Amino acid sequence: IMFSAGVGSIISNNVKKMLPEKGDLVVRLGGPSYKIGLGGGFNSSIDNTSKMTTQSKDAVQRGDPQMENKLNRVIQTLSESIPNPIKSIHDQGAGGLANVVKEIVYPNGAIIDLNKVTLGDTSLGPLEIWCSEFQESDVILIDPKFKEKVKEICELENINMDVLGEVCDKSYGKVLVTFNNEKIIDFELESILNPSIR
Repeated sequence: IMFSAGVGSIISNNVKKMLPEKGDLVVRLGGPSYKIGLGGGFNSSIDNTSKMTTQSKDAVQRGDPQMENKLNRVIQTLSESIPNPIKSIHDQGAGGLANVVKEIVYPNGAIIDLNKVTLGDTSLGPLEIWCSEFQESDVILIDPKFKEKVKEICELENINMDVLGEVCDKSYGKVLVTFNNEKIIDFELESILNPSIR
């Protein structure tokens, strides 16, 4: 079980994630996006005698403890609310949004707009935004009726709340990613996340 901002404890009502439903908002919380941890899974396995390349330097992870504390306070405040606005949560790690979004919207799928991501580095291209780790970031699913409440708590802690898109009907079954009104990525979820499909 993954949970954020818990110190060895979790409220029993928050033990199980809820399944995504049509209309749920896909929301990213945390710091702005940078080209950090790009290709980290691959580059962390490079022989340490090899020369550092520009690509492997981009894979270096950089933490921001102050942002992490603020994000944890937001998650803790939300998770202790009754009712808890968070239906499902995923901590962003290696693979960035490309990893967490597909898992949190499965099996329904969603339409995601990368222009909604708050950038710390405005030179980032769509694939860098989609795949960079840029730590101290979580993705949550919320019912639209809780949008203003989550926004208010994020503003109190001065962290970003990016509404990336919304969950589609179960029959959609894929993730469509756009940037500047152009389709960047469009893939079926079942073939990636269902282990019974080979």
